[in-house]
Amino acid sequence: MQNRNVGIDVARAVALVGMMVAHLTYLDGVAVQVFYGFPAALFAFISGVSMGYMRARPAQLIVRGLCLIALHFTLAPFTGQVFVVLGTIGLCMALLAWAPRWSSPVLLWLACVLTFGSAVLASTATVLIPAFWPYSPLTWGALMIAGMLFRRHMLSPKLLWLGLVVGLGLFAVDLALRWYTMLPEFFDVGGHTGGLGDIIGSIGASVGICSLCCLLQRWIGWLAPLGRMPLTIYCIHVLTADRLAPEWFGFWISLGGAILISYAWLAVCDRGPLETLLRRITAVFGKDKNEEVRS
Repeated sequence: MQNRNVGIDVARAVALVGMMVAHLTYLDGVAVQVFYGFPAALFAFISGVSMGYMRARPAQLIVRGLCLIALHFTLAPFTGQVFVVLGTIGLCMALLAWAPRWSSPVLLWLACVLTFGSAVLASTATVLIPAFWPYSPLTWGALMIAGMLFRRHMLSPKLLWLGLVVGLGLFAVDLALRWYTMLPEFFDVGGHTGGLGDIIGSIGASVGICSLCCLLQRWIGWLAPLGRMPLTIYCIHVLTADRLAPEWFGFWISLGGAILISYAWLAVCDRGPLETLLRRITAVFGKDKNEEVRS
């Protein structure tokens, strides 16, 4: 079995747990803002990190993205009030299939262009693809590119500490602005708005959380199995969330079930069932050439 970046697996688990909290509990005060938008944004950011680890051909990434889009439309009729994020991630993965091969300056410029475009759409209340609402492809594209850049440049210990301080600082500023101010739509910091503040705050939160998980991976690695089969766990969650009572009891049922399923399955297999299926489908379009260290 190939080695993995345990810290990124843990961060992915944090994103999944965050979505469970958002979907299965009633929160108030600042806690509402902590769990509104950030878990899904972290999920998208880490999708970009994963793309950065892959040595897949562009055709494989396109097929992987199309499979996620198909899975999105398969799940959507059965998820009730829970919005599915897979369609937007799949579309961005397909459109950014060549991005892992581009230079960092090109990726940075593209992320800036997508961020600006997302803020413009937010200021005009334009929904780019209604079927993928409230997850804008421009916003998610910027988040995924930020994840690729994080993977390239931020995984050394010194830079992880920098990412922790700066990232969580931006996260705190975003929360304060949400709580105390009302900004124009272009600069909106609210979750899922796609405003400039939303994207900067989401990237900051994602960088901070990923940095923290990488720094603490020796002590919190027990969460990694949950993040090693994220597609399977996510699909189970969105299919069951609307049927569980939106109280803490439902959250603990969902979290406990996810941990048991991930530990039991990975004790026998290297990957989750949906992860294995997706891998086999994409392998048809070329030999898998993932790096030694994956996520």
